[in-house]
Amino acid sequence: MHAPSLNPGSAVLSGATPGEHRPLNQARRDLALVAGITLGTFLLGSWLELSEGFATRMRALESWQVDELPLALVAMLAGLTWYSWRRHRQAAAEMRLRLHAQDRLAATLAENRLLVQRSIQVQEDERRNIARELHDEMGQWLNALKLDAVALRDRTDLPEDARALSRAIIEVANHVYEVARNLMRRLRPVALDELGLPSAVQYLVDQWRRRHPEVRCSFETDGSIDGLGESLNITVYRLVQECLTNVTKHAQAREVRIELRHLQGAASLHVSVEDDGKGLPPGGEPRLGLGLLGLRERVEVLRGRFALERGARGGLRVSAVIPL
Repeated sequence: MHAPSLNPGSAVLSGATPGEHRPLNQARRDLALVAGITLGTFLLGSWLELSEGFATRMRALESWQVDELPLALVAMLAGLTWYSWRRHRQAAAEMRLRLHAQDRLAATLAENRLLVQRSIQVQEDERRNIARELHDEMGQWLNALKLDAVALRDRTDLPEDARALSRAIIEVANHVYEVARNLMRRLRPVALDELGLPSAVQYLVDQWRRRHPEVRCSFETDGSIDGLGESLNITVYRLVQECLTNVTKHAQAREVRIELRHLQGAASLHVSVEDDGKGLPPGGEPRLGLGLLGLRERVEVLRGRFALERGARGGLRVSAVIPL
């Protein structure tokens, strides 16, 4: 996830780009307008002799001291000018503090995203190591156990009950090995390393179809997605994997559509998983579980955009656009 620009107003103070002179030009225009109005008022008063006429008309109200009103108005104007100047200084100081806080927040977000990226990398490395250990250690021991059981099963000098126990051991070993293989595929998709992203996602979809034949699942790709890098490949794979898991648990869908396209003009990768299930809750705000929160972090670490929205068929549409 990159650090977004949170302080557009800071450009006004730096004077680095042409657009930053707009507030200064506006202030100059306002001052020119005030000066013009003042000069026009003076010329109009001189021509009509407004002060003399005002003094003549106010003599009848001398007992009320109305003739002192202009001086009081001048004092009030000076006070309002001082008040505006003080508020302007306070607003400028507050703006500087706010821009400084936004800069610190942007830097903190950038550091957090670096930490998230490192955490994701460590997590994937651990998953890869665990999958390798399952394959190398547990797989070898299960294979040795199975070979011993097969040897016992094929011996004719053993009683039938011993041979039956050896067949049971073989079945248990096969079952444990299949469970270990499923764990290895979930921990680290072998097809992703050997065949690339499109083939790995296609294999994931095929396996999901076998487990859920009642749901139609289609996968479309433009076929030009190669050499995207380890981080992007595993992010896209986990995105599709988590979406299919959520469809199984929550969507009650009859059809799922997965799209993986390389947007040439925008130099980005677009991933979309849409179903025709229950969709968003009545309030319209999606409830993000830990899985979707983790996916959003993964996408934003790669400077991408992650979105949850109502699909065209009423279900949920999960999309991500990741720059290449």
